Amino acid sequence: MLVYFSEGDGTDCSLVGRHERTIAAGLDPIRGSFDALVAGPTPEEREAGAFSFFSDETAGMIRSAELDGDLLIVDFEDRLALISNAGTSCGSAAFASALTSTAFQFPEVERLRLTLEGSCDEMMSFLQGECVDFVRDGESILVPVIERASGSGCSPGDGALPDGRWFGYVDAASDDDLSFDLACWFIGIAAIEAAAEDGVESPPPNGYHIRNEREVVRDLDVAPGTQVNWLANTGDPATATDIEYSRWVSDRLDRPFQPGLWLTVEDGDVVAIEEQYQP
Repeated sequence: MLVYFSEGDGTDCSLVGRHERTIAAGLDPIRGSFDALVAGPTPEEREAGAFSFFSDETAGMIRSAELDGDLLIVDFEDRLALISNAGTSCGSAAFASALTSTAFQFPEVERLRLTLEGSCDEMMSFLQGECVDFVRDGESILVPVIERASGSGCSPGDGALPDGRWFGYVDAASDDDLSFDLACWFIGIAAIEAAAEDGVESPPPNGYHIRNEREVVRDLDVAPGTQVNWLANTGDPATATDIEYSRWVSDRLDRPFQPGLWLTVEDGDVVAIEEQYQP
């Protein structure tokens, strides 16, 4: 497989050169290529003229690299302070060129989306741009607001909830299952645009916007040992604490207000719950 690093005298910000890497048998080559990319050039490659924002300090900052059809979504940990120069005009061009070149070596990838802790808006704002998908032909396409909801999104269809992290509301909960109403949680630029689309105050006063247009309730099994990060006082985020799911099922009934929350789903089961503070 290949990774791409900047080269040249800096007059062409997007100029990159390819460098070979190998990964262990059985590992995903796409994920492996991005893990290798963010580890930066080797000393020998740097001596030969390669340079990059990535280095030993940024190794491991890829949270995920997942292919959805022909769309590759690469999610980064928020370590942008280590690559702050990538937010300049020339730096963002160099950054995007290294990533797109690495992605499009794989014929199954036609589009690339970059996210920061799950947010395309946050990543592209850092790169001085809007949330777009980079396309193999060199163009870019604006990502619709509905696809910019936080977490794993809010448009998985009407079937079973796929694995991921989902925002919504629990309608009912028992010892080993719950009923979940999926909703859209938007923050930042996406919240401003979503609120405007929905005809309500924009920018939203507290920086977030919730959209819950469809009444589809899903029944989900809860895995043994599931923990809940719950708000003992829903009006105070400092009261968040981890408790066992069985205790949460009982204690939540005594509260006059049930906040939205995040479900983490793995292999079809809920494995973690986190209540969302809403000012």
